[in-house]
Amino acid sequence: MSNTRTQVIGNLALGLSLLTFAVFFLNVLIGGPLGKPAWMSDITEMLTLFAAVVLFVIGTIARESNQSAGR
Repeated sequence: MSNTRTQVIGNLALGLSLLTFAVFFLNVLIGGPLGKPAWMSDITEMLTLFAAVVLFVIGTIARESNQSAGR
């Protein structure tokens, strides 16, 4: 893959990771300190957090690959 393609993939994956983690965190914040009923079940929370972690790892590996290819 070219450097610009891996850079775009890395940035996109990290952005999506941040977005999915923000959804997870918002659900926890609403269900915890605010005392309102959370809209996601335990399984949905787990899958959302898992997706955030997988996207973070993909983004990190893509950016690391881009840096090592530039040496």
